Amino acid sequence: MNVTTFLILLSCFSVISSLATEGIKSITLDKANLSYNIIALFSALIAGGAGTAVYYQLNAVPFTVNNIIYLLLMGLASGLVSMVGFDKVKQTIEEIAGKKGQDKSMR
Repeated sequence: MNVTTFLILLSCFSVISSLATEGIKSITLDKANLSYNIIALFSALIAGGAGTAVYYQLNAVPFTVNNIIYLLLMGLASGLVSMVGFDKVKQTIEEIAGKKGQDKSMR
């Protein structure tokens, strides 16, 4: 995969994950207890990973260990691009850390 293909795929996957996140936000009823940043991250991981897997299949790219690592990294990269900005990424990390801390204190 060259840089041009990577950037085109990354742009497409970030748009798809943003649209999926907006769709999930409009469908959910319990909006008060929902972390939209974490939903955006998971939808980006799915869109980036599945999209890269489809690209591999359609272009006869073998599923080697390195290509699977690239697949996961594409999911993370599309998550970063779809959240746009360091403050959103920092907020997501704080939310994940906060939820784990809250879960332990509830036991």
